[in-house]
Amino acid sequence: MKKQRNILMCLQQMDIGGVETAVLTMCKGYIRAGCNVFVAAKHGVYVRQLEEIGVKFYDIEYEFLNRFPLEKKQELYKFCKDNKINEVYIHQYPCVLYWLPVCLEYNIPYIAYVHSIVPGAPEWFMKDFPIYRSVLPIFFANASKVICIAPNTKEEIESLFDVPEDKYMIIPNSLNLPDFDCKDSSGKLKVFGMAARFSEEKIVSLKKGIDLFLKYLESNPGCKLLIAGDGDKKSEIEEYSKNKNIKFLGSVSDMKSFYEKLDVFMGVDRCILEAMACKRLSIICGYNGSANIIDSNNILAASKFNFSGKNLDDDVEITDRLSSIKLDNYKSIVNDNFDFINKNYGIDNNLYNGVFDCDFSSEYSKLFVELNEKYSFIPECREVIPWYKKTLLYRGLRKIKRVMCRMFRRK
Repeated sequence: MKKQRNILMCLQQMDIGGVETAVLTMCKGYIRAGCNVFVAAKHGVYVRQLEEIGVKFYDIEYEFLNRFPLEKKQELYKFCKDNKINEVYIHQYPCVLYWLPVCLEYNIPYIAYVHSIVPGAPEWFMKDFPIYRSVLPIFFANASKVICIAPNTKEEIESLFDVPEDKYMIIPNSLNLPDFDCKDSSGKLKVFGMAARFSEEKIVSLKKGIDLFLKYLESNPGCKLLIAGDGDKKSEIEEYSKNKNIKFLGSVSDMKSFYEKLDVFMGVDRCILEAMACKRLSIICGYNGSANIIDSNNILAASKFNFSGKNLDDDVEITDRLSSIKLDNYKSIVNDNFDFINKNYGIDNNLYNGVFDCDFSSEYSKLFVELNEKYSFIPECREVIPWYKKTLLYRGLRKIKRVMCRMFRRK
């Protein structure tokens, strides 16, 4: 008899964002495949959609810590036991300190899911929260699989951690394609759109899109730009884009309705995927400040970096190209892009259905307690202790890390 899969997805929150939307999409795919799915995250706008498709939601707020919150361990284990969780997917680093002790103690296999397309996330955690220097090697070493969303994401993990090649898988962030069955655009390039979390890493991309729109507006009056999203950089973006033709919509949960209003979408990452699935002309406004219309000539290259634009040069003639696009050109571009997305990014073909391993050492508890003690004297804030002093402290703990890695090695 086939074992019932009871899957727990762990991420920081269920508000608007790329990882959140990716997890929501995975939940739809696994539910359709007959799995029971649970999500442990901070409450947000996507919770209603999770509950509508039958996902059980566990409300938890993950703090940025320099210790394991072992006082939460029994509560988290009880949730797993009560719901017979037999697979855990850990999507973001703050969740590791909460769920790794539970998985290792109670032999629950887990997936290390790496979404970061902007380089430096592991280094940031290891620098500002030194306990991660010992935790992340253990986390990746004991995962059943390390799933990365793009080749360059895998390359970053490879450069930092000693993970066997056969443990990696590349599975792109995918779409539940029926969610994006939109009415066709008029193709007149009158309504532009952007959607993003207004955070530090998205500032360059957002400003590039605004600049592009304003330049296009000079020779095409009457166009408008709709911007969906929220975040701690909202006031900076609003100040940068003061123009009567630009409208801010706040957080938007019904993205299909948002895309249906548009002729052109500008952005990065998952939102570009969604816009192409809706057959909208899509422009990557990259993290590196580049801008490129996606078409059959560059879509494969762009996909290898998760549509971040990192590997694309800036098209300095992009506004002229936009002005030259006629209806037939528009339809040809968006249909070719849609065919590529339909072939490669449907969620039903991008779910992990492989073998899960777990045979963890029984020495977990002493090690986690000892780690908490050893790192308790190292402040989280990088302004307090210079980096070189942290490095010296870390060297003093290398022996402990080696011991831990040996103890956690599978029997």
